[in-house]
Amino acid sequence: MSNFREFFMQKLLILLRPTDLDMPAKDFISTYASYMESIGIVGKGPTGHVIYPSRTAPVDAEYTQLFEDLVGLTSALDIHTVASMDFYTDAWFAKDPKYHTVSPRGEPMPHQICPNREEFWQYGAEIVGELAAYPIDEILLFGAGFIRDHFCFCERCRNDFAPLVDQEPNRLTYEYIIENPDHHAKWHEWRSGKVSEGLKYLQASARDADEKVGRENPLSISVEVLLDPETGFSEGGKGQYGYDYSSILEITGNVMINMYPWSPILPSKGSSEYDELIESLYYTSEFQRRGGTASLFRWGVTTIDQLRELKAIGKDANIDRIVTTFSYPSDYSTRRESAIGNY
Repeated sequence: MSNFREFFMQKLLILLRPTDLDMPAKDFISTYASYMESIGIVGKGPTGHVIYPSRTAPVDAEYTQLFEDLVGLTSALDIHTVASMDFYTDAWFAKDPKYHTVSPRGEPMPHQICPNREEFWQYGAEIVGELAAYPIDEILLFGAGFIRDHFCFCERCRNDFAPLVDQEPNRLTYEYIIENPDHHAKWHEWRSGKVSEGLKYLQASARDADEKVGRENPLSISVEVLLDPETGFSEGGKGQYGYDYSSILEITGNVMINMYPWSPILPSKGSSEYDELIESLYYTSEFQRRGGTASLFRWGVTTIDQLRELKAIGKDANIDRIVTTFSYPSDYSTRRESAIGNY
C-alpha cells in the first residue's frame, strides 16, 4: 500500500491484515508511527484462524511474531492499539455441520455459526481472554449477528423457538412465523436475545482479563452492526440481524456501523437515501452521551476520496471516529450472497 502515510494523517483507524504489511513490524512502526493515533491488526479472521499463539483456536503461525511485535511496539508508543475478531463468521469452526446456521429450506451455511450456541459463546470468550492478555486497548468484533431475518432454522433453533409460537419444531416454517405479526415480533425478540447473550459472554471475559492483567483502562469491545438499504438501514437491521442497540449499549457501550456492506456506492449528499441514512443513525448519540463510542466502518477503502466521502457522512451524523480496511474479507462474496439471497 503506497499511501499509508496519507491515510494515517487522516486520523482514522486502519485495520490491517498481516499481508498488508510488506515489511517487518519494527520497520513499519519506525516509518509510520509519527503519523499514527491508532492502528488495528486482524487477530482472528473469517477463516477462524488466529495470528497469535493460542491454546484455543487454530493458529496461522506465519504471522504470530508480526502480531506480537506490532502490538508490543504500538502499545509502548501509546498508540491506540486494536485487534479484530470475527465471531460467528468462522469457517474453521463451521467445518462441524452441527454448528452451521441453517436456511428455512434446511440448507446449511457453512461459513457462519448459528448464534444460538452457548458452547460457541464460551469459545469466543476464551479468544477474547487470550487477546486481552496482550497490550491492546480494544477489540473490533465482526460477524456478531444472524445472516438475515430468515435464520436460523437449525434443529436447536426450531426446538427452542417453536414452543413460543405454539408450533411443533418439525413443522415450524418461516412463512408460519411472518404471517402472524405477533409471531414475527417474538422471532425478532428471541433472536436479539441470543445475540445479546453471546455478547455478554465476551464482555464478561474482557472484564475478567482486565482484572487478571491489572489493565489501567478497561478493554473496549466495539460491536459491528451492518447498515444497508438492502436490509432497511438501522431499524430494518434490528429485525434482520438480531441487533438490539440498547442492549449493545448496556453490554459493551461501543458500536461500529458497517456502512453499506452489500453496496459498492454510498449515497450522494442531498439525495433522499442520504437523508434516510443520516436519520437512521439517530441512536448513536445515546452511545456517545453515555460515554461509549460510535464509529463508522467501511471495507475496502483505498483512496482518499472514498475516505472523505465516509468522513462527510460522519460529520453529518456527529460521528467522529472512522475505521477502514484496505480490502474486503476473504469470504466477502459468500457473505454477500447469503445476506441478500432469496430464501
